[in-house]
Amino acid sequence: MQDIEERYYKVSDTFLKMIGLWPYQKTKFVRIQNVLIIGILCGYIIVQLLSFLTMQFSVNLLLKVLSFVFPTLFMVIKYCTFIIQADNVKQLVEQIRHDWKLVKSKLEIDIIKKYAENGRFVTIIVIVCCHCGILCYITLQLLPLILNVIAPLNESRSVKLIATTEYFLNREKYIWIMLLHEIVTAYLRLITLCSISMTLLMQILHACALFNIASYLMENAIPENVLAIHDSLKEHILHQRIAHVVLIHRRAISFIQLWISSFAVPFFIMILVGVCSLSVNLFHLLELITVTDDVNEMYAVFMSVILHFNFMFILNYAGEIVQNHGMQVFGATYNGLWYVAPLRTQKLILFVMQRGTVKVNLTCGHMFVASLEGFLTLVSTAISYFTVIYSTR
Repeated sequence: MQDIEERYYKVSDTFLKMIGLWPYQKTKFVRIQNVLIIGILCGYIIVQLLSFLTMQFSVNLLLKVLSFVFPTLFMVIKYCTFIIQADNVKQLVEQIRHDWKLVKSKLEIDIIKKYAENGRFVTIIVIVCCHCGILCYITLQLLPLILNVIAPLNESRSVKLIATTEYFLNREKYIWIMLLHEIVTAYLRLITLCSISMTLLMQILHACALFNIASYLMENAIPENVLAIHDSLKEHILHQRIAHVVLIHRRAISFIQLWISSFAVPFFIMILVGVCSLSVNLFHLLELITVTDDVNEMYAVFMSVILHFNFMFILNYAGEIVQNHGMQVFGATYNGLWYVAPLRTQKLILFVMQRGTVKVNLTCGHMFVASLEGFLTLVSTAISYFTVIYSTR
């Protein structure tokens, strides 16, 4: 199992350790790291809200501040959720380890490896894209200094902050501290989103692998020449095969149920914050395109909008594939040769068939079901809020 973790789960585990969310690390240093990261993120929210004390209030100012506050608040909730649910995350990891030991045949192992490899590949792609995005963000922030060296003017170009903040400090004197706070916050938000989202995605893919294994085993549990096998031997062989299917299927369902119980309520809160955040950021992006020519801020808000859409799609697509894999087991059971199995074995098959008729859904707060239809609902809701904001400006 150690070799398997090194090969398939090392990337996601490493980034969880980097931000202090690996459930097996509960040292004082990790606690300090948690407090420091939460402090940086919450501090960034506070200094933006403090701008209302020193600037004249307007709807545009409110929306501009909220376009940066909402994504940061989203990450704070996501980060704190993983800290609070550390024991459940650890339990999910333990079940993954046990499931890898549970699979028997080479084909079963190949299936579970395939899903783990797909998760690893997606994780690497997302991490690389996120680091390229943050590198471009830092380059744009430091572009005035770069241009001062490459193409100097009579007056040196000044560095500006993207977000509207108030530190109650001399802005010219402490601009580098403020800029560092902004860049570190942007990186923490991005790396937290990638690390946690990819970890959750790999867990969901593991559950899909179990459903796929159960479907394959059910399709091949009863051979075509079953009638030629002696009754006593046939009952023994078929009973063992179906019992293994039931075990794999139940472990997949229990894994999903543990996942839902751990993250359903926090995810529902994050969905509400995310929809509001997407609406505000869409409006802010429109304002930047039509009114101003601030390339740095336009890039930051554009990337924020893209990340909103990507996160919503990945979450809902994961829910869709879980539904499809759950129904595959029922299809494999129904289309198999269950009717020629002994009565004792048919009773076991009936358990699988009955459970397979119920959709396996990723629900958030028992109110929202993650699916492609759910993705369209979230997007349409966000666009509706955006049009309301636009009509009242």
